Amino acid sequence: MIGYEVVMERAGPPSYGELDAGSGIIASTAVLVTVSAVVVALRIATRWWIVKSFGWDDITIVLAIFGTIIGAALCSVEVHYGFGRPAWYLTDHQIREYLKYTYGEWIQTFASLMWTKVSICLFLMRIPVSKAYIRPLQAGVVILVVSNVILTLLWILQCTPIAAAWNLELKGRSQCFSRGQLQRIIIAQASEQLRIVIRSFS
Repeated sequence: MIGYEVVMERAGPPSYGELDAGSGIIASTAVLVTVSAVVVALRIATRWWIVKSFGWDDITIVLAIFGTIIGAALCSVEVHYGFGRPAWYLTDHQIREYLKYTYGEWIQTFASLMWTKVSICLFLMRIPVSKAYIRPLQAGVVILVVSNVILTLLWILQCTPIAAAWNLELKGRSQCFSRGQLQRIIIAQASEQLRIVIRSFS
């Protein structure tokens, strides 16, 4: 949820009342992160002790899972400040702190997505193929890293002053990206990078 959506929710109480989905959010996050961590741990154990071929693709997926664990921790803090509850029932302090941690969590999400996609590219490079396929993968890694830096900086600098991204009291005295612009940053990070890499094979 971004600041615009919080303001819209606070326009009036929701028809469904004070629903609290926080426990469900924490439970589902814990399950998904645990499964992901176990799968990555099994992969690392296999590559380290059995195959004895530990590479950069393994290192980057470890970075991705560490980022995911950090994201889960941030998610639990967000729930503490009201994530899963209608904004109408939250105090100004809760909303400000929730938005602050969400702002930071998206930065972590960008990095984790990037490391995951980079790991996939590096893993594919291990497969014996011609240079016609290796070069696009190498280019893909560069594209992923560079675009992530750019998109992350855009996200960090979405408001002037920066604190206006989570402090709604500054909205009248600040300049921020529109809701649509923020959504395009998120979509670009999630899918457009991969589309560019795939097109490099054509």
